[in-house]
Amino acid sequence: MTKTEAGRHELPPRLDRAEQLRWLDGQRVRVVGTYLSVPSLKKMPRPGRPPEYVDLGEVVIQIEGSAAAYDPAAGDTPARIGLGMAARPSDEIVRLNDRRVCVEGRIVLRPEMASTHRSAVRRPSPVLQDPTGLRLEE
Repeated sequence: MTKTEAGRHELPPRLDRAEQLRWLDGQRVRVVGTYLSVPSLKKMPRPGRPPEYVDLGEVVIQIEGSAAAYDPAAGDTPARIGLGMAARPSDEIVRLNDRRVCVEGRIVLRPEMASTHRSAVRRPSPVLQDPTGLRLEE
């Protein structure tokens, strides 16, 4: 191996469309899409009052296409990938929300469910595990 080969860093494949998720499942990828904060309902609203939301640090990256490309039951909902399992910092959310970003990590199409209780189960969304190098996409 030459010095140039040793120093060359090969970029992981770019993931920016829902149709790519099935064949990139389990691989390290560069996800390019729109960074979106996912607010959580603070509490059930009283009748006649608007719902209150709170930011708990949950973030998704929305890519082109429909979630039906990898989950037929999803209908025409936008394709979204969870950004890691931990809460994202609030300053990051403020800086990047609704902006186009690029981030590397390992894509998992069907992550394990945290709870096995039937009432708590909802269909898992794809997630980008161990995200690194989060930056604005120029």
